[in-house]
Amino acid sequence: MADPRTPPRALVLDMEGVLHVDWAALPGSPEAVQRLTAAGVEIAVLTNTTGRTRAEIAGRLADLGMPVPTERIVTSASATAAHLREATPAPRVYALAEPGVLEEFAGLELVDRAADADTIVLGGPDGRWTYAALNDVFAALMDGAALVAMQRNRWWTTRAGAALDAGMFVAGLEYAAGVEATVIGKPSHAIFATACALAGADPAEAMMVGDDLESDLRPAAALGMATCLVRTGKGETFTPAAGEVDVHVDDLAALADAFGLPVA
Repeated sequence: MADPRTPPRALVLDMEGVLHVDWAALPGSPEAVQRLTAAGVEIAVLTNTTGRTRAEIAGRLADLGMPVPTERIVTSASATAAHLREATPAPRVYALAEPGVLEEFAGLELVDRAADADTIVLGGPDGRWTYAALNDVFAALMDGAALVAMQRNRWWTTRAGAALDAGMFVAGLEYAAGVEATVIGKPSHAIFATACALAGADPAEAMMVGDDLESDLRPAAALGMATCLVRTGKGETFTPAAGEVDVHVDDLAALADAFGLPVA
């Protein structure tokens, strides 16, 4: 993007820490989305969320005053399902993931035991991630099952503070079983390209807006996208090097201000 003060054709927005935290809208974000949309900027949402379907996310965002069509949302879960559907032969999948998101896996063969799978999918950690469950996954990996991770974030932001994410479990299983996971969500370049396509833009015509240099902005820049770091969510824990990001602002509303967009 030649001029960072000019709105790009499309914005790809990270969700948690940019639009909301624990489904409480961040101040100014609903109005900013409305201002950007009114200016003709195409919006897509790219999130490593593993516990909600795209349709549910679209509904929740609309309730927060930030309507984004379901078809403009890509999650690490939906991208993982798409990846598995392309596999030949079709895999038998054991998913250690939140049950609600398994709607995204329609058409795939899901099995109830890790021992019966040839592909293990890790979603987001919750109360089901017991030692016994992880040990069953470990045994399946030792028997030759492939490991697919929806994402490998180190941590995520909640209203109570930072919380562990899937990354430590993915890394631990890789270490213990001597395998390498296929990671589908951010920072995989492919999922950024998918989000740009959903917004109807080439990467060079799009800007990634995120609160995480490692998982949001560096991979987007490597793909040719412009980048914006917001100081909400994780953003306050990162200090970009000079020239590392194209725009560095307090929040999404400040980005709309930087573009000179009128206030509704």
